[in-house]
Amino acid sequence: MMHRLGSALMLLPAVLPMMAAAQGRVTVTYCCTGDNGRQVCSDVLPKECYGKAYREINSRGITTRHVDAPLNAEQRAHKEAEAKKAKEEEARRLEQDRKNRALLATYSSEQDIDVARGRAIADIQKTIKVSQDKQAELAKQRQKLDSEAEFYKKKTMPAPLQGQIRDNDAEMKAQQDAVEAKQKEIEAAKARYGEEKLRYRELTQKKPAGSPPPAADTRPR
Repeated sequence: MMHRLGSALMLLPAVLPMMAAAQGRVTVTYCCTGDNGRQVCSDVLPKECYGKAYREINSRGITTRHVDAPLNAEQRAHKEAEAKKAKEEEARRLEQDRKNRALLATYSSEQDIDVARGRAIADIQKTIKVSQDKQAELAKQRQKLDSEAEFYKKKTMPAPLQGQIRDNDAEMKAQQDAVEAKQKEIEAAKARYGEEKLRYRELTQKKPAGSPPPAADTRPR
C-alpha cells in the first residue's frame, strides 16, 4: 500500500497538468521536495514548499520556472558582497578603457609623450626659478636686516626690526616649501609620463586576438 502511494506521489507532477488539460483549464502546478524527500505538488503553492526552492509546471507538463529558496542572512550578505565586488571591478575596467582611449587619442607616438613630458617639467621648473629668485632677494634683505640687528647687539632691538626679521624668515620658509613641493611635482610628472609611455607601448604593440605565432627559424646554424 505504501509503495503504491509513493508511486502515485511521484507521478503527481505529470498527472495534475494532464487533468487540468482534460478539463480545458490552463493552470500552473507548483512542486517542491518536502522535508521527507518526497515531491509535493499542488495547483497552489503547498505549505510544505514555503521557504524552499520549487518549480512551476504548465498544463502541458513542462517546467516553466525554477524559483530558488530564499537566502538566509549570511547568504544575502555574501551575495551582496559579490555583487558589489563585481560592480567595482566593472567600474575599474570601464575607467581603464576610458583612459586607454584618451591616451590613444592624445598621442600619436611615444615621441609625443616625451615632448609633453619635457614641456610639463619645463613649466614646473619655471615656477621653481621664480621661487629661487625670490629666495635670493630675501637673502639680500636678510643681510641688510642682520647688519641693522648687529647695531642692537647690546641694546633692545626695535619692534619694527624684529618684525621684519620674522617676516623675512617666514617668507624664506614659504618659498623653500614651494620649491620642494614643485620638485616633488617634477618627480610625479616623470612617473606619470613614464607610466603613460609604457601603457601606450602596450596598447599599440598588442597583437590582435587569434594572430598566428611567429614562424620558427629553420635556417641552419
